[in-house]
Amino acid sequence: MIFIAHDLSVVRFFSDDIAVMYLGQIVEIGPAETIYSPPYHPYTEALLSAVPIPDPDAEQKQIRLSGDVPSALNPPAGCRFHTRCPRRGELLPRDSKVCETAVPLWRTTEYGHRILCHIPLEELKKVEPVVHRAP
Repeated sequence: MIFIAHDLSVVRFFSDDIAVMYLGQIVEIGPAETIYSPPYHPYTEALLSAVPIPDPDAEQKQIRLSGDVPSALNPPAGCRFHTRCPRRGELLPRDSKVCETAVPLWRTTEYGHRILCHIPLEELKKVEPVVHRAP
């Protein structure tokens, strides 16, 4: 059965495996328990930041994607998410044009899920989780 939703908290409840899509292309896929902590695709990170957390002691990042959503009928060259990626200038050299010109290759994490991104997994692992407990 395929269950489609934008709310990743609902998806987590119902799913054994999850595929995250952006502009009709899967950008991350794997077992549900692996998708919810770093490393994750920057789009997955943004979706997770929109999930309300009912724990008053948890601190949650709020990620707002800037820019207009490109057309799914005429997606950008290279990585489809590059026009809105909040991590691009932070985790790749600022003068890098790889995201704009080349389609990323799949990278497999040690947790068993795959991410379609130019940012090295070692850099994505350094990203703080979207939700963490206050000290």
